[in-house]
Amino acid sequence: MNYSIKASELADKIDGVLYGPDIILSGKFTFLNKASLNDIVIRHKINDKGIEIAKNKGVSCLITQNPHDNAIEVAEKLDFTLIVTSHIEYATALALNESVKEFAGDALKIAITGTNGKSTTTHLLYTIFSDLGYNTYTNTDAESEGNTLIDPRVASELAEFYETKGEVEAIALEVSEVQGWDDRIMEDHCYQMMSALQPWAVIITNASMDHINLAGSFENLLYEISGAARTIRDMNKGLLVLNYEDKNIRKMSKIVEDTNSKVLFFGNYNPDNLLDISYKEGVGIYCKDELYVEEKELPFTSAHFIQDIMAALAVVTSLEDIKREDVIGSLRNYKPLARRFIRLKDSPVIIDDFAHNPSGIKLTIENGAKLGNNLFVVDAIRGSRGEDINREIAEALSEVLGDRDNYTLVLTCSVDVVNHLNTVLDSELKIFLDTLDKDNIQYTLIESLEEALINTINQASDDDVILLLGAQGMDPASDLLRKNNIIE
Repeated sequence: MNYSIKASELADKIDGVLYGPDIILSGKFTFLNKASLNDIVIRHKINDKGIEIAKNKGVSCLITQNPHDNAIEVAEKLDFTLIVTSHIEYATALALNESVKEFAGDALKIAITGTNGKSTTTHLLYTIFSDLGYNTYTNTDAESEGNTLIDPRVASELAEFYETKGEVEAIALEVSEVQGWDDRIMEDHCYQMMSALQPWAVIITNASMDHINLAGSFENLLYEISGAARTIRDMNKGLLVLNYEDKNIRKMSKIVEDTNSKVLFFGNYNPDNLLDISYKEGVGIYCKDELYVEEKELPFTSAHFIQDIMAALAVVTSLEDIKREDVIGSLRNYKPLARRFIRLKDSPVIIDDFAHNPSGIKLTIENGAKLGNNLFVVDAIRGSRGEDINREIAEALSEVLGDRDNYTLVLTCSVDVVNHLNTVLDSELKIFLDTLDKDNIQYTLIESLEEALINTINQASDDDVILLLGAQGMDPASDLLRKNNIIE
């Protein structure tokens, strides 16, 4: 890298304390297991053994928030440069910013955040720009584990991308709207990550109840999400794309008033209030008053995907040199991320969806129920995520199932597949069940995910629909179905 800085200056930039020699640092930012000579490692916690490993690898500096055991003493003994910061995100944001400048300085940069749909919207943009011939990087994947400032994944991957594929020409970056650990919020996470990227365009998909155990309230959640708009405001230029149908997101246009930024809205088609991008059921997606893509050309027509496609098109249609027929061709052949309303089987219909918050639950059930006769819902309770989100999810299930007669609800704690980070706590299970009981929602609780799946499959007829909902607790479902020869 061209980046070069004294260790003491780097420590000052990230609110850190320097231990060991104050040397010139010029390596790339990365993980300990990927590090090579002169690299700078960022690691949330480290012990004395980790310091020894870094020294032996020839790492020039290690940055951490939590030095354990005798990490500091060993670093000083080995004459090794160690920086301890109270905010690891400061280091990761700096690493991201420097890596973007080094490997993607002229790239078209787009950042996406929101409660639902950010992974699919990001992946859509990645696919479209890749199909259009851009050398495109994205951090999104099926599990959305790279959308945070907890570790230097993006910085490290940008360096690897440059080394193997050349200069980055476009970036579609998914950014977690709220982040933290141990019930401590990483304040202004979205703002910090997007500010480090310095994007040309920002998309905010929506805002609904999630991560309340970290944010503390819905108002705080909205503030964290608004970091995306505040980034565009502070840059005094760029494009802000907002979901018009979400009133809280719509209001964020005010944040960039009196700046040189441009705001685009997407939402439902209304001839009396034409949005920049809008959807008319049965017809297609409009750009202003012109039909841009017919519904028959869309890869999916569920409410989830329509919203995500509109958000992506708001960005794409803002670029004059992109041909409409090329965009439509990319959409027509689009293959979604795993666990995004994926049909695993046709008879009975089995849909696997990463519905992990109230709005996602409602949308998936409303769309999925149309695909079969009787409705079976298998929901994995969210483990170690707090009582609030589990109560909200249970309330969403009550609301969307309460007026139906032909449903079967199966709950699971997925005890056979989750680790300690996703274990359903007794308090979480109690609030979930108490909420359903209060609303007279009938359910069956099966502790094991595999047993819950097989039990449900055995009850369903060929013309029914089974929805597999939930986050980490439902992730192994497709593998378990293959193991039992239920799907190929």
